[in-house]
Amino acid sequence: MKQMRSIQIVSAWLLLCISQPVASQLKVKPDGNVGIGTNNPVARLHVHGEGLVDSHTSPWGRAFWTRVHHRDAGSYYLWNSVYGRDVFFVNGRGWLWAMQGAFTGSDSTMMEDVAPIESPLDAVRQLQGIRFRYGKENGGDKTDGYRLGLVAQQVERVVPEAVKIMQDSTKAIAYDDLVPLLVEAVKEQQQQIDALMAFIAYQQEEIGRLKKRRNP
Repeated sequence: MKQMRSIQIVSAWLLLCISQPVASQLKVKPDGNVGIGTNNPVARLHVHGEGLVDSHTSPWGRAFWTRVHHRDAGSYYLWNSVYGRDVFFVNGRGWLWAMQGAFTGSDSTMMEDVAPIESPLDAVRQLQGIRFRYGKENGGDKTDGYRLGLVAQQVERVVPEAVKIMQDSTKAIAYDDLVPLLVEAVKEQQQQIDALMAFIAYQQEEIGRLKKRRNP
């Protein structure tokens, strides 16, 4: 009897939430759309206000996820009313697009154990850029054309810091981490070029002096 009474109370509360016109309540429309903070939900779940997912999942656990059933379907879009357009999206094939790019925290106050990159030019010379397509099982399509990249297993042997093992045991490259390597490699190469140019200039001066001796 007590359990039945509890069910009746919960049912009455849900009916109250559904029927209340106040925007702060839960609203379920006849078409199945659910609104929180709005009386006119225009999607299956329409939240007006801030949201919080407080997840305590294990490593690689899904705190929040969306299942899409078309390879080009958008799984997440961020629309900005100021610009009147999408400014960020991820689609069903794993493409991520941001209107003004992505940034990585790199403030000096965040860093520990800072050290120079050793032998950067030698490391770059061991890498091989490739043209490739993603396989169909990984969201690829023959109409997509070729991509440019590196092979993670090869990069791992040279710059292991730039490779991450994913939850499915495949390997991914943090291409941003290769930029400092390229910067230092260019600087090292330029030092070699400067040294060669100085040597060539010295040789030319020596040749000039020898010519003067022969033809005083």
